Amino acid sequence: MAGKILTVLLAACLLLTACGSPAPPSAEPPGPPAEKPAPDQTAEEPHPILLDHLTVEVVVGWEDTDRMLGCLDDLSRLLENALTALECTVEEPVTVTIGTAGGITAQALEDGGVDAAFLPRADLASLEEGGAVEVLADESGTFVMAVTGERRDQHICSILPQALTATEAGREFLEICYPEAAFAPASQAVQRAAK
Repeated sequence: MAGKILTVLLAACLLLTACGSPAPPSAEPPGPPAEKPAPDQTAEEPHPILLDHLTVEVVVGWEDTDRMLGCLDDLSRLLENALTALECTVEEPVTVTIGTAGGITAQALEDGGVDAAFLPRADLASLEEGGAVEVLADESGTFVMAVTGERRDQHICSILPQALTATEAGREFLEICYPEAAFAPASQAVQRAAK
């Protein structure tokens, strides 16, 4: 009889085991979603620069006026090509004008009548503070290129010195305007003068 009881108990155990529901798998809480790598904020991709217009006045002596008047179209084209080489587009054609009086050009620069001008440093110094900012200078310290205060927040202050000194068209522009001068961005010219 003990064998029958043992068989019944064993069968009951097997039956309970077979009929029981499986134990739920251990549930782990879901982890945070996988993070996407953040884009590199420090390395900005270069993007084209767009200016609506650009007028540059070049101050020259009376003796150079006739020569320069014959070159105005070439100067405008060269400056536009120099800017294009650096992916800067000017919506309206670039305009280059000639002046013979640095004081008048300085006033036009201060008033916003021209966007940038090559003029004697002494005439630029006569402007009220904030009227214009120097962006290019010749090595002798005589002539500078300045940008009107109204255009400082645009890209002109950075793009013009680079276009005029780092491109073939820009260097040709400077050679026509001031054949005997060597120009550099204002910060570099100041460093050279300090040495």
